[in-house]
Amino acid sequence: MMVFKYFSGILFLVWFTTGAFGADVRSAALKDGRIIIVISGDIAPGDLDAFKAAVKTANDAGKLVTSIRLNSGGGNLVEGVKLAEAVRFAKMATNVGQNATCASACFLIFAAGETKYANYTAQIGVHGASDKTGEETVQSGAATVSMARIAKELGVPPAIIGRMVVTPPSDMVWLSPTDLQSMGTAMVGKPSQIASTTSVPPINGQVQAGPPVQLQPTAKAAPPTWASLVDAGGRLSAEQNGGKPQTARTCQPEFKVCVDGVMYRDSKGVMTLLKVTRDLNDKIIRREACTFNSSSDIRKCLNWDTSETRRDMQDSSGNWIKVADD
Repeated sequence: MMVFKYFSGILFLVWFTTGAFGADVRSAALKDGRIIIVISGDIAPGDLDAFKAAVKTANDAGKLVTSIRLNSGGGNLVEGVKLAEAVRFAKMATNVGQNATCASACFLIFAAGETKYANYTAQIGVHGASDKTGEETVQSGAATVSMARIAKELGVPPAIIGRMVVTPPSDMVWLSPTDLQSMGTAMVGKPSQIASTTSVPPINGQVQAGPPVQLQPTAKAAPPTWASLVDAGGRLSAEQNGGKPQTARTCQPEFKVCVDGVMYRDSKGVMTLLKVTRDLNDKIIRREACTFNSSSDIRKCLNWDTSETRRDMQDSSGNWIKVADD
């Protein structure tokens, strides 16, 4: 299954930063003759082609590309996903070195590594998607959900995915060494003085020029969990409500459904509702994330499973009526 399909229809909207010239993609030789690919700067369309060309050049010269070294604050999310697919397909190691940064779209590339290395001084961060102007929209919310699914396929633990989803694009969650180790990262440098990444063993198979490669989930990938998102929202809600999360349950006999939800405010103070709708047999019908306007009478809802969005308005009786599909 190609994870890139999750972004169908919103490709032109989703950016983390606004770099226009693309990353610097180049190869470097290690002392033992093996080759690494270095990607630095903002990720932009065309970087995958530069990456594949660098790998092909090395392969044609009889050299093996063993790993990819990252130093990027983010960039075009779609191109980041393509690069993550290529890295995962080639079973390359990923490395964020001393004082380097890898955030936003770069994080997906890092997570795609067959083996992952990070220096203790590196900064690796996650947050939600924004549009090209840096704003949060319904479409960027759908992209954040898609990004969470991709991260799940890359084996990112639910706790990190939860923080990615609930962190607005204007903020950043910097992952601790413990966070990074939870996703299989080997920490290098101080305080443990782990050996450098030049000791990464050779890998088999490289990316050749041609059609986009596919990213296949593996047995070690973390399972997709709505529960991880609800857990993250529940913790925020508890922090904001004296230690007890704000939850609610309502039933609508006329529709033969019941709804459970948890509410919290994001870092911008926007009220958010995570809700699950079930039928009479307690079967889940819908899982949705909704954000409210300042008056709490209009909400935008994103379907977790389908990425479809809609806008509701509350009538004088307190009922929510759908007024538009976004």
